[in-house]
Amino acid sequence: MRDYLFLIFFTILFTACSTKVEQSVDKSNSQDVTELIRILIQKEKDINALKLELEECKEKKVK
Repeated sequence: MRDYLFLIFFTILFTACSTKVEQSVDKSNSQDVTELIRILIQKEKDINALKLELEECKEKKVK
């Protein structure tokens, strides 16, 4: 009976720990994706600003 209770306790403990790890990994992945999207948006803004500068330089050069 004692071994049976230990097995049940161990199973519950293992399940709780694995669930906690899985939730932690999911949260970390979500934060990573959010950060990558933020960086991507910033880079896109930088690219657009550079394109505008190039267009302005071309216009000045043509005149």
